[in-house]
Amino acid sequence: MQVLRKTCLGYGFRYFKVITLPANMSGGDSSISELSTISSWPPEMIADYDRLLLARNSPILNQLRKQITPLVFQVEKVNNLRPGEETASASELFGRFGLTMGVYFPVHDFRSVRHAVSFMGDRAPLTAEELSTLAMFSIMLIEQISKVTIADHAAKSVLNAREVEILQWTAEGKTSSEIAGITGLSEHTVNHYATIATQKLRCSNRTQAVVYAMRLGLFK
Repeated sequence: MQVLRKTCLGYGFRYFKVITLPANMSGGDSSISELSTISSWPPEMIADYDRLLLARNSPILNQLRKQITPLVFQVEKVNNLRPGEETASASELFGRFGLTMGVYFPVHDFRSVRHAVSFMGDRAPLTAEELSTLAMFSIMLIEQISKVTIADHAAKSVLNAREVEILQWTAEGKTSSEIAGITGLSEHTVNHYATIATQKLRCSNRTQAVVYAMRLGLFK
């Protein structure tokens, strides 16, 4: 997020977004919140975009399914391609946030999953050098995100149910002694499970393991 934010502002843009395009996506029927991996769009902008179902007929999303080169666009021209009342709705939304232009950089990761890195704002057209630099940045960014995602998926699968349970009780502020009383295990066994879970998640202590497990969504 820090690198993206710095790059976005450094090139005179206002917002950035990284989206993942499902292989079976058709007709733009997904919401932008579902597609977004990382985004600095204001929450109200995302909410209104999805409320108005603007992903459904998005000319940009349609084009990204068949383009591998950078997609530079003017917001007004893109909105004029929308059907019916969508033109006015989309124009009002993007105008409210001062967005007049943008660019998407389509990128395939090493699993052939399609992503796109976007920047939007109201700056002058990008130069060829800026396009080239941002395109390379986008490739490197998606590569890094993919590695982190793979690592997270792997981490989810290494913990067994008991290890997750111990970390979850820890997250709720229970001591090893209290967890032992709740689970019927000995305090020594509770500490053993916590230590193993911490090692499996490659964390240095139990607190870090709990935070990582929460980020992975392991707790019900």
